[in-house]
Amino acid sequence: MNILTYIKSHAVLSTGIAIIAAASMVIAGRVAQRGAAPELNLLDIKKVSLVDVENFRSDLSKVSADGVVESVSQVDLRSQVSAPIALINVSVGDTVYAGQTLATLQNADIQAQLDQARAGLRLAQGQYTGSGISLDTARKGALEALRSSYLAADEIVNIDITQFLYQNTSDGPKLSSYITDKELEDSIRDRYLLSKAFFAKWKVALDALTTASSDAQIKAAIDLSNSNLATISTLLDEISVAISKAVENFSSSSVIGPALSGWQASVSAGRASANASLKGLTAAESALSGASVTLESPAAAQISSAQAIVKNLEAQYAKTIISSPISGKIAELPLRAGELAQPGQLLATVVGGGGLHVKAYASAEDFSKIKSGAKALISGTVVGTVTSVAPSVNQENKKVEIKVLVGAEGSSSLVIGQNVSVSIEAAAPAISTNQPSNNYLLPIQNVKIIPGAAYVFTVDSNSKIVKNPVIIGKVQGDFIEIISGITSSMKIVSPVYELEESMAVSIQE
Repeated sequence: MNILTYIKSHAVLSTGIAIIAAASMVIAGRVAQRGAAPELNLLDIKKVSLVDVENFRSDLSKVSADGVVESVSQVDLRSQVSAPIALINVSVGDTVYAGQTLATLQNADIQAQLDQARAGLRLAQGQYTGSGISLDTARKGALEALRSSYLAADEIVNIDITQFLYQNTSDGPKLSSYITDKELEDSIRDRYLLSKAFFAKWKVALDALTTASSDAQIKAAIDLSNSNLATISTLLDEISVAISKAVENFSSSSVIGPALSGWQASVSAGRASANASLKGLTAAESALSGASVTLESPAAAQISSAQAIVKNLEAQYAKTIISSPISGKIAELPLRAGELAQPGQLLATVVGGGGLHVKAYASAEDFSKIKSGAKALISGTVVGTVTSVAPSVNQENKKVEIKVLVGAEGSSSLVIGQNVSVSIEAAAPAISTNQPSNNYLLPIQNVKIIPGAAYVFTVDSNSKIVKNPVIIGKVQGDFIEIISGITSSMKIVSPVYELEESMAVSIQE
């Protein structure tokens, strides 16, 4: 009997054997797949973080803001002049000390002028040994004092004051934006415009003078110079008052804080230069007051004039030496040697110790809701505290500047320069205090939203994703309100991107 005849005569038995063989093959295949599966899943497994839902209770309304992580002790050093960078002495990450020179702008021309001016001063101091000085010499001294006073005034008004009062770049603050006294602001503006206007007439008057000019013409020019310098001195006094008020009102602001010392230094240098010029003019006028010139008066005029020129050039030279005002580490050096630095351009950022804070900006509509001392949540997980709120809206971005101090426990997860979202507890409750609420305000990245449904994910004992349906409310910036579906004891997955139900994951500590 052949095999074919046997199968035909025992059809039922043959069919059973075939089914058993097929089932065995399927089972063997599945066993083989199960044995290989762990190796494949280990390659594809995703890492996730778990966060406590209790951190996101919305018992109070939230204000959303975007910000940048900064050091509490941080200084941005900006150029005060337009000049190429001659030398950079440090690199990013270097530790520096207060007073250390970080970079030098090209200053060979100023150095040469300064050397010449110092030589002139030494000559003036040693020129007179006991003889009288001629009227012609006194007139020359007066002309030098006049021209020196004009140059000093031009430096004060058209360079120093203009730069920090009205014309700073968009990257840096300008004092005019922080003057809250309207009467003082108007007075400063009027006196500043008056000072700007008299330079043309002043220059014409001085250019017309020579050693052949009469004493009356020279004295008239001295009177004009004294009047103009007095106006500038009053302007400096008013600006000094404005800076003092800014110190009281805005010293904690990271935008204006580092600039205050620079503004004060500019005003002090300007006042010293103006006083030196006034003193030189007084001595020059005294030297012309009689036909017989004594030794002391013209000598004082010559020396005062030379000193004013030296001080003016020293101030210019100092602006080309970029030094760190604090000890810390170099965080940023945006320019390289040879590149041109413009007034107000960032040259270096020095980061000191003292922890981290976030400089954030919130909508102007939320201004009344934000109070100093309020709790905040940074990037959904890091706890912080609001330390300051600007008293007015920033004129450039039309938002309210806020500083949030980062808690010590969360500082290790943030990096200086990092862009972060901030959720701040507002002053007024969002939900009626008469009714208990189970609402939460979660970062959007923690909620899976699909058409017609929304979920948060948890992880079961087998490290697999579990889908939990929730009902969502309104969106507030980078956060979304959860009306129901979660409890305070839940730990949810963050973020939920590319995750699905039953997917195996590993939990990051």
